[in-house]
Amino acid sequence: MINNRRSRISILDGFRGIAILSVILYHYFYRWNDSRYPYFGGNYFHYGFKGVPFFFMISGFVICYSLEGTKDFISFWKKRFIRLFPSVLVASVFTYCILLIFDYYNTFPDNHFRNLIISITFIPPNVYNLISGTPEHFSYINYDYWSLWPEIQFYLFTSIIYFSNKREFKRNFIIACFAFLLLHYVLLLYGLDQIKIVSKFFNLFNLIKYLVFFLCGALFYMLYNNKTFKLYILLLIVSFLIINHVFDLLELISVTIMFLLFFCFIYCPKSLRFLENRFILNIGLSSYFLYLIHDYIGVVWIKNIVGYFYPNSFIAPILIMIVMITLSIFYTKKVEAKISKYLHKCLVNKNND
Repeated sequence: MINNRRSRISILDGFRGIAILSVILYHYFYRWNDSRYPYFGGNYFHYGFKGVPFFFMISGFVICYSLEGTKDFISFWKKRFIRLFPSVLVASVFTYCILLIFDYYNTFPDNHFRNLIISITFIPPNVYNLISGTPEHFSYINYDYWSLWPEIQFYLFTSIIYFSNKREFKRNFIIACFAFLLLHYVLLLYGLDQIKIVSKFFNLFNLIKYLVFFLCGALFYMLYNNKTFKLYILLLIVSFLIINHVFDLLELISVTIMFLLFFCFIYCPKSLRFLENRFILNIGLSSYFLYLIHDYIGVVWIKNIVGYFYPNSFIAPILIMIVMITLSIFYTKKVEAKISKYLHKCLVNKNND
């Protein structure tokens, strides 16, 4: 039996830990800071949502890494299914049930069974709204799921290029990415994105809005394999300038931190040993499930207990963070690992015997 599963890179799990913690802090302390029992910290974590583009960069790196260890297009998508679907199914059902039981304040009124069903398809709600002819009838069971759709598009985009011509993948991938980015900015420059049909198209196929982050991750992977090839560094500089073409100081700082982390990982990994701390690695390892469940469930639980801690209201989100992290680590290690092992045996490994 051939085993194509590649070992994990621990520092990348450390990156995932940073990304998910920043997103949680943003949601708990800024986005959903309680209006009746406010707690400090909101302004400090305003830009925590930048953890999402950091996840996109990590995905760009990891998908290129994974493709090189996969024999064909079907095997790649089987592995993606195993990685993504079981957890989103469990998380969607869990979110639906918890909100039915605990959302006393009707904080999230879109908690309908129909939204649970569409959330596990990975296809965005606007597709179903278009088909049904009823605007805003469907939505995600948890709006955070929006980021799964760009991921799926990137997997498809990259896997088609890779398996069409493995030998020329890097060249073809880079050319395709910059061609789409050029198209996008030409449309923006001439205001063509305001045309209704163009706007709808790019709202549906929204990968182009985030493609530069995935591209950066892929370029860092190429640099990781060839540290002296200066073209990759040049292309990363160009990508950095594209991201920051509209100057925003905090945007510039956040993206600079992401780039510095990846450059340190490639050229000075010893400087990031702190990210291989067992606690951070466990958070990173469980970051997918934690991302799926932390927001709506956590916010509802915080609202239900925050009054008991006032005026020290900040204790409530900290407690819920601990609960969410613990729950996600338990699920990832005790449940997801077994599901993944079984599905690999059924869908992947049997084809390698």
